[in-house]
Amino acid sequence: MRKEVQFKRNVYIILISITALAIIIQIARSQLVLQFKHTDQLLAEREALVAQVTATSQKPDISLTDELFCLGYLKNDQLSEALKDNVARTLSYMKRQTEEVDLNTKIFNYEMCAAVLLATNELNALEDHAEGLEEFVYDGGSAFLMHTPAIGDRFYQIYRKLGIVEFEYPQLTKGIHLTSNVLLGEEGLKLGEDFIYNNSNPVELDSEAILLAESLEGIPLLWKREYGKGRFIVFNGDMLKQKNSRGMIAGAVSLMQPDFMYPIFNSKIFYIDDFPAPIVKGINPSIHREYGVDVPTFFREIWWPDMLKAANRYNVKYTAAVIQTYNDEVEAPFSKPVDEEWHQLISFGREVIKSGGEVGIHGYNHQSLQTNKQIADYLGYKVWESQEDMEVSIKEVNRYVKTAFPNYKVMSYVPPSNVLGREDGRKAVKNAWPELTVIASLYDTDDDNRAYVQEYELSEDGVIEMPRVTSGYFETPYYRWLEANTITSIGVFSHFLHPDDLLDAHRGREQSWEKLYDDFSNYLERLNKTHPWMRDITSTEAGLDMVMALYTHVHVTKDADHIRGQVENYRDSLYYVLRTERKIAKQENCTVQKIGENAYLVTVFSSTFSIGLGG
Repeated sequence: MRKEVQFKRNVYIILISITALAIIIQIARSQLVLQFKHTDQLLAEREALVAQVTATSQKPDISLTDELFCLGYLKNDQLSEALKDNVARTLSYMKRQTEEVDLNTKIFNYEMCAAVLLATNELNALEDHAEGLEEFVYDGGSAFLMHTPAIGDRFYQIYRKLGIVEFEYPQLTKGIHLTSNVLLGEEGLKLGEDFIYNNSNPVELDSEAILLAESLEGIPLLWKREYGKGRFIVFNGDMLKQKNSRGMIAGAVSLMQPDFMYPIFNSKIFYIDDFPAPIVKGINPSIHREYGVDVPTFFREIWWPDMLKAANRYNVKYTAAVIQTYNDEVEAPFSKPVDEEWHQLISFGREVIKSGGEVGIHGYNHQSLQTNKQIADYLGYKVWESQEDMEVSIKEVNRYVKTAFPNYKVMSYVPPSNVLGREDGRKAVKNAWPELTVIASLYDTDDDNRAYVQEYELSEDGVIEMPRVTSGYFETPYYRWLEANTITSIGVFSHFLHPDDLLDAHRGREQSWEKLYDDFSNYLERLNKTHPWMRDITSTEAGLDMVMALYTHVHVTKDADHIRGQVENYRDSLYYVLRTERKIAKQENCTVQKIGENAYLVTVFSSTFSIGLGG
């Protein structure tokens, strides 16, 4: 009798287990189906956005307010023009109307200017009448001197009004100490001894000047000083011409006027390049010593579960960039490569999609799509013979992904080694891939002119240019600086890494995976502490939101107690940074979240909105 009861009990347990497993499988399938449908929605959104923009020959909106920002520079002065161009691009992201004034031939029309920005250190170039700028500020205007002021007659007339008590001639300064949150979330940050250099005037500031940043030696680099009804902002250095300093520009500009509001994209994007991809076979000594397994087993059973755990814990959605093979073929036809790992594509890819991430494409192989032999030799790659061969390779890797996920729309492309021929390579990707929506390469300046460097924009052919900013399993001082500037200026964290970074002595710092994973976790935890408000989002989602933010016309006005906004063709939530020393009162059709001292994230979710301002 007991055996019969035990048998029945075992049968019930088996049936319950099978039922539970079936439910789990069904849920997993449902999640995948939902994600597949989501890509259909993204593709339809892309087509609608691009059609709207191209049909009307619409340009990005750069008129958040009616105020005019007058940007003075010296034409044919290389440094002045570089600074002017960098500031102009930053102001365009901030949606401020800008008039560029060549001070060689013109003077500022102060009656037209809400703010004046000076992209030269030559104060003598301002105007014949020495009092013009001072009167403008005293009467309520604002001025930003963006380059170490040259000591001369004009400087002697104005330096006290800039908040300077004593000064010496320029010297080289190193690094930066942020004494304010001019870079959002970064007050107190000290770094840059080996990559931030400025020619600065050693100065002593008066008691009314508010120090915003100084060099590591303690020389003031950035400060603000009230003068009459207006305000001076002074940068005592020459690094603002660099793309990696745009956050300093945006932060300083946002402090020029009270109750200043500017748009951001608010996107936290995380790419894994070369994933899924063929994994090198065999034993890695350090991995085998630590875990007792070969390389494929390590990535499957240890690395990937750890990466998923980190994504869940620190709010990250991975955009994975597939490689089909690591062969070096650059001539069609491309037959089935011997190292292709289809089952791995399915297993890893399914988990990426199921976790809310995205599967994109890195390439058929890792040979960058370009025909410059010098660049190819530098990278150790082959040169493609024709654009047609490039197109065949892109079609092949798309076919490969479709065999694993037939109903999934692959929409993001990451160029191998961030290199892509601007003519042949880019055309090849576009021609061969109808669903192509985003190209994600590099944002930072490439002095060697090898990389495909981008701005955040919609190109004429309808492809979204959306660069990545930082990389690696651990934080470096330079990337911390670049990250902080990009988040402050446009609200973007865009990071990438490669699974095999940990196998490389330089990229992995010869550390064990346990230590490297601690570094990686600490990096993401720090990001959540300094910028907890950022949205975790995938590549294509971020790209479409970016285009919407660039092209949606929003007009903002201010009165004594309110900031009010009107949105034309409202589609979805829009995001802004608001700098104000006033208390936030009643909000209509928006939310206002504090993200730092006198700094707020504004989320707009209607075609009209208002923010009440108290005393």
